[in-house]
Amino acid sequence: AASVEKLTNGQIVYHTGNTPGKDVLYNTMQTPRGGQYRLILPDGSRVWLNAASSITYPTAFSAGSRTVSITGEVYFEVRSLSKKGEKEKMPFIVKYHNPSGSESEIEVLGTHFNVNAYSDEPYAKTSLLEGSIKIGNNILKPGEAFLNNMISKTDISQDIAWKNGAFSFNGANLPTLMRQLGRWYDIGISFEGEIPVR
Repeated sequence: AASVEKLTNGQIVYHTGNTPGKDVLYNTMQTPRGGQYRLILPDGSRVWLNAASSITYPTAFSAGSRTVSITGEVYFEVRSLSKKGEKEKMPFIVKYHNPSGSESEIEVLGTHFNVNAYSDEPYAKTSLLEGSIKIGNNILKPGEAFLNNMISKTDISQDIAWKNGAFSFNGANLPTLMRQLGRWYDIGISFEGEIPVR
């Protein structure tokens, strides 16, 4: 049987049971506004969920691929299941919806990356720390982000500051800053009059 274990550091580990021939079952972990969770998936990959985010994953990854779906902002440290130099036996796939509503898919090997796909942000942003990921026909290198259908350099430390329990707003406009504060502290934000761009 499958089981869920909460470690002393607050991390949640999912242990799979042997259920051959059974239908694939899915779990969803969802963080509230003002909360963050850490999770170890059935394959050993590590996941951090920012406030107001979710991940849906199978109780056991079947042969062929490891596919999860997310909302909000999630940081991944994907475990490679292949030996060094071999092609990945089970690619890791992350599905999410862009703020525009269209679905995107990230194909991953063993790598560390962050996906910010909150529905109230103007664009989804995927930032790569190490390894390699593929979005459509675009392949990212470490230090790059995929934003608004383009690859560009990014400030990785700022992109993942939330994962390390910090804020980093260098160059961010006021609405962006306030959306993040609203999610972290579960507060409603409203503006009167014209919103300052900077």
